[in-house]
Formats: sequence, C-alpha cells, structure tokens
Amino acid sequence: MANMLDYLDWYGDLGFDVIPFNEVDNLILAQLAYLDLTGVVPAPPAADAAEGTPEGLPSRIPLAEAARLFGKAHDARNPVDLGALISPQTAELFYRAAHAGKRFSTVQLSCASRIYDAERHEQFGAFVAELPDGTAYVSFEGTDGTLVGWLEDCEISYRVVPAQEDALLFLERAAAHISGPLRVGGHSKGGNLAAFAAATCEDAVRDRIIEVWCNDSPGFEGRVVPLELLNTIADRVRLFTPEYSVVGALFSHVVPAVVIKSSGTGVMQHSAMEWQVMRGSFVRGAQLPMGSQPVNEAFDRLILTHDLAGRKKLLDNLYRELSAAGIDKVDDMFANGAQGIVKMLGSVNSLDDEDRKSMTDFLTGILAGTVQGAMVDAVTPVAKQAAVAMGEAAQSARANAAKAIEEFRAQQHERAARRRADRKQ
Repeated sequence: MANMLDYLDWYGDLGFDVIPFNEVDNLILAQLAYLDLTGVVPAPPAADAAEGTPEGLPSRIPLAEAARLFGKAHDARNPVDLGALISPQTAELFYRAAHAGKRFSTVQLSCASRIYDAERHEQFGAFVAELPDGTAYVSFEGTDGTLVGWLEDCEISYRVVPAQEDALLFLERAAAHISGPLRVGGHSKGGNLAAFAAATCEDAVRDRIIEVWCNDSPGFEGRVVPLELLNTIADRVRLFTPEYSVVGALFSHVVPAVVIKSSGTGVMQHSAMEWQVMRGSFVRGAQLPMGSQPVNEAFDRLILTHDLAGRKKLLDNLYRELSAAGIDKVDDMFANGAQGIVKMLGSVNSLDDEDRKSMTDFLTGILAGTVQGAMVDAVTPVAKQAAVAMGEAAQSARANAAKAIEEFRAQQHERAARRRADRKQ
C-alpha cells in the first residue's frame, strides 16, 4: 500500500496553492523531527534578542538545501543512525521531499533544537517549517530509542515533564520571531508536546494557531494537566491513531481519534512510515479492535494501581537500576527476547512481585507485537486513558476549572521564565 513516499511521487510537484496543506503534509513534517537537524538547519535566535532586530530574526534554509547538507554529512562513511525505534526510511523521506518537486523544496526551515539531558530525564527536539502558503508548522520530535526518552514518557503519568516545558518555551519563542498563522504538531510524544504547548501558551500565540496535529499521540493525566485546559484548543486538534492502538489509546484526549490503516503488524502500526495514504489523506480504518487491549491492561495494572507519588517512586527506582545494569537504550531490553525481559526484571529489586509481573506482561506483549524483534517508538509507557478509573478523584481535583487553568498556566510560565534565565547563565 502507498505511504508518504508515494504521496511525494504523486503531489511533489504541486504547490500548496494547487493542493492545500493536508494531513499527509503534516505527517511528513512531523516525521522529519526525528532527524537531528542541528548544525544543518539554523538554531533559534538568542533568547534575549529583541523581536524585529537582525539578531532576533531566525536564519532560514530551504528544505532542499538542508537535505543536501544533511546527506553530505551522512554519507556512506557516516550513515544516519536512528536506532531500532525509528524507521530507517526517515532520511529517505527527507531526501525525497527535497527532490520530488516544488511542494517542499522551497519550504524554509529554521530554529532546529535538540536537548538530551539524562540528569533531568529529558529528550526533546523541534524545528520550524515556514510554508509558501504563509503559515508555519512547528514540529516536535517524538520518543527516540533512549531509556531517558522512554522514562520521560512514563513520567507524564505523574508530572509535567521537561520536554513539555521546553515545548512551551520553544513555541512562544518561535512565534515571537515569525509571522502568520501557526500549525503545531508531532508524532507520538511529539503530538503530546504540541497539544501541551498550544494549550498553555500565551493567548496571543494561541490565537494564531489554526491546527494542532496529534499523530498517534498519548493524551494527558487529568490530575497533572487539567483536562479543561485542552478544551481551549479542542476545535483545532486533529488526532489520528492506527487500528492497533497502544500509544494513541493512552490517557485522556479531548477529541475522538480518527482511525486510520497501517501496513504494519501489531505495535509496528505506530510507525508513521507504515501509515497508508491515498491522495492527500490517510486511508480510514475500522473501529479500534481489541488486539492491543492485553498490552494496555498490563500497563494499567502497573501504573494505575499507584497514586502519583507511587508512580514517581516506581519509575525512579526502575530507571536507577536499569541504568546501573548498563541499559541506556530501549532495544537493549529486547535483545534476548521474552526470556531476556523476564531475567532482567527478575533482577530489578525495586519492583515488588505484582509490579514485576505487570511489567513483564507489558514488555513481552510489546515484543510479541513487533516484526522480527524490531521496536518502534510505540513503546511509550505513558498511562492509558484513566478517566473512568479515576473519574471521581479527577472531577474533584478540577472542581474550580477556571481557577485551576489560570493557576496552571501561570505556574508553567513562571517555570519557563526560570529555565530561560538559567540558560542565559
């Protein structure tokens, strides 16, 4: 079946004035965020640069030129290494977009950012694509193959994570230095970051956002991020999930997902390069089947049986012991198949018997849904939609929704200001 590469063959030479921006264009720009474009695409303006000054204007590079430079840096002697979690076709997608025709070749790229901080448990990436139609797409990277990235996904279950804070910072900083309507999006965790940033940003920035693209992205824990906060952008959110859903079914969303077809098997359906397209749309699928339910239920047993403090303790202990065992990539855990998972978790002393069983069931369920043992960034252990399980507690916590939203936004901007000040030092 056709995918994004085929789409570029069909529509690559048709400008956005002929075929308006659509959901496949969104997925292409979201997928490119997995590539490390720093050093090729210019960085954002300095944080203290005044808007409108030469120092405060982002430098830009045409996508075709960026692809050429990226390919030069990643020739046969230094190939692109995206790990086992990200499709190796991602680099090909970049090159194909550059050479397919005029649709993407003149798109201007800027503000490439990337953060990996093992101490803070943060994995973050983003860039801006300014389109010929006068809009800009702010693209956030999804989860990579590092244990840090995976842990940060887990931590969404009990706190606002550093990547979410940096997504807010990035969006507001980018918006201050570019003009016109904004599209915000990402794949997997990237879509969660896009929704968080769009919902928490300043009103003037939010008013410019015309679409929020969440491509098989996890939702939010209502006791961490007030779900009413997401209602302010609900009319602009576009949420897609494949028929076999692990990531898109996790946590609470403010809009129903549009189910689409994927050529992948099991959790491999999460891989964006496997999504089926026809013309400028994803091929629609049926209602979500029950195939992924055992995996989701296993993670429910692991996470939802703990309160927020218990989740933090569980995940901190698990990360510490896995790191001490020399595991720094998620695919390290799957190197020896199901037996390796059982043996590894049997040696993690921080897990009690019930947690160890739930974690083993979850990981072996994921392994069973892969192709040839490969993993994709579908393995984002955020908590599954918990509205029913914790409905009464969540409703009580959001009794005064307007006040909660105001206080939450103020808190996030205060934290963003502190981080901005810290980075100047």
